[in-house]
Amino acid sequence: MQNKVFIGFIAHIFMSHLHRMMLDQGLYKGMTMKKLLLILSKLRVQHMNGQHILFPLTKEQKAIYKAFAIKEPV
Repeated sequence: MQNKVFIGFIAHIFMSHLHRMMLDQGLYKGMTMKKLLLILSKLRVQHMNGQHILFPLTKEQKAIYKAFAIKEPV
């Protein structure tokens, strides 16, 4: 039971931070938090010969990376 409470607490901290960043960057004007998580869940990586190849980012994914000040993966 303690593990579930701890994981729930960590998830709450993460979601609160995500909510704050979305408010600060004005992302709620174009999407909900559920849509943001859905867009990010579509990120795909291919593993070939020990290398990680990221599929091209969509326009929405690039906007999210930019809003959160995260360098786009190469």
